Amino acid sequence: MRRHSTAVLAAAAALISTAATAADVAPVFRQSVPVVQPAESGGWYLRGDIGVAAHAIGNFAVMQNGTQVRAGTGGVNDYALRMKSHSETVSIGVGVGYQFNSWFRLDVTGEFRGGGQLRGLDYVNFDQNGGTTAQTNLYHGNSRSMVGLANFYVDLGTFCQIGCLTPYLGAGFGFAHTTVSGFTDTSTGFNTVTGATGSLGGYASSVSRTSFAWALMAGIGYKVNERLTLEVGYRYLSLGDMPGLLLRDPATGAARPGRETIQASRLTAHEIKIGMRWSLNCACAVPAEPIVARY
Repeated sequence: MRRHSTAVLAAAAALISTAATAADVAPVFRQSVPVVQPAESGGWYLRGDIGVAAHAIGNFAVMQNGTQVRAGTGGVNDYALRMKSHSETVSIGVGVGYQFNSWFRLDVTGEFRGGGQLRGLDYVNFDQNGGTTAQTNLYHGNSRSMVGLANFYVDLGTFCQIGCLTPYLGAGFGFAHTTVSGFTDTSTGFNTVTGATGSLGGYASSVSRTSFAWALMAGIGYKVNERLTLEVGYRYLSLGDMPGLLLRDPATGAARPGRETIQASRLTAHEIKIGMRWSLNCACAVPAEPIVARY
């Protein structure tokens, strides 16, 4: 009986000693793996663009006393517009915008469009000096525009299987301020009675007009890094009507009979643009504070 009591007392003493030793050991800390928070998708950005555009003209009209010249009116026996065109232009633009979230952004842009040439060619047969005169007119002038637009875009998701590409759709509205300069009319004619041939010709002073403008856009963006995104896109742009061009006699500078005026309307452009966006906000992924657990 005494042997058993001694064994129990020895076991109890050993247990108390082990517990005391464990109490003197420093607590154990475990550091978890840092958690990376997703990058922010919003913020201000700057943009720059260059583009090249092919143009179309909805209507090219010769006006006399405010009425378009047509066959059967005002002594005109025959009239035909044989050509109307506006050459390609190059555009350079800058802007500032704001990315609201991962799918919606808005910016305001201003651009200069230059290098355009307005052309037209017509034929007219009209009564003159008891006979008729057949006349052709070749019109030519230089054009340039300043365009300001407020644009909004919907980003359709980012696909990183072949690089971080983001397709987008967009629309914009604003104004186009178009100037035509150096405009001339080179005309030749033949009168059936007098047999006279010659060139009447004419010119128009430089003139400008501001019209409502709107645009539709589609393209794709490539995220080079957290700040820089490159874009390639298509834009359909409506620049409205061009300014009316009052033709003047080259010898006297006086307005031509009937205040003859050239009016080109509904100028539109199909444009390919290359651009970049530079984020002003640091969108780099930031590791969260390490989580420390105590046991």
